[in-house]
Amino acid sequence: MQSIVYPNGNVSITVPAAESVAVATIGSSQATVYRELGYPNAPPTRSLLGVVQNGQTVFGPYASGATIIIEAGADEVMYEVGVAPVVLWLKCYALQPDPGVLNATGALTAAMMLSGIVTSTTAAAVAGTVPTGATMDLASQFNVGDAFDWTVIATGANAFTVTAASGHTIVGTAAVATATSGRFRTRKTAADTFVTYRLA
Repeated sequence: MQSIVYPNGNVSITVPAAESVAVATIGSSQATVYRELGYPNAPPTRSLLGVVQNGQTVFGPYASGATIIIEAGADEVMYEVGVAPVVLWLKCYALQPDPGVLNATGALTAAMMLSGIVTSTTAAAVAGTVPTGATMDLASQFNVGDAFDWTVIATGANAFTVTAASGHTIVGTAAVATATSGRFRTRKTAADTFVTYRLA
């Protein structure tokens, strides 16, 4: 999951091809983000990508990958690398990206799940298929045992049902009844293998 840059520290990270990096801070703390550029017969240089303060910014994706340098200010900075990276936690605060929305049967993407909230308002019944284990593994830097919680809020006239995929199983009741919400925890159990548990 996410990593830390400690106060007044810096880190150089390699972002794989087609992936991005999410950088997050809270309050007056800030992070300065650079991309390292290399030229033949010359030392590497830095290009300023931006300054992140009291929020989260995603840099990328980078088609051929990139070397990114993050410099922390007076407080720690959190970062996450992946296809759809989201920093889920910073100190005692939660960062809430825009909730995911699924109003028709289809893919329940990693980005939707990692946002922490998925809403459904359609009158029709909806089945949301979780990403495959391999797709989920690409979405973030999960270690075996890492997990995150997310919620489905169903306000439409029919149920929202979470369905399994290859390498990603469901444990517990997967249907979220209309006018209710369902709480889930998704956990990596092995390479390209995830389990989503119904908690409440």
